[in-house]
Amino acid sequence: MTLVAGEVLAVVELGEPSGELLLCELDGQTVALSGLRADRVGFWPASDSGVSVDGVNVPSLDLKAALDEFRSDRPAPQQGEP
Repeated sequence: MTLVAGEVLAVVELGEPSGELLLCELDGQTVALSGLRADRVGFWPASDSGVSVDGVNVPSLDLKAALDEFRSDRPAPQQGEP
């Protein structure tokens, strides 16, 4: 968990800590993604499937699908574990 602008947020660790958090909204809740490195930040024109950055189409991230896949790949908790 982390505190951002006075709000406690869940942190999803996707890799080794990078010192950066990517804030995303998922189902009306803000979550922080850890283990990523931002190459650039900004606003880019929309394309059919995401955005266009310097003429290169970058597809949208379907965060819900990615998290569902992450959850399904995790082993089931053993009896007595939370």
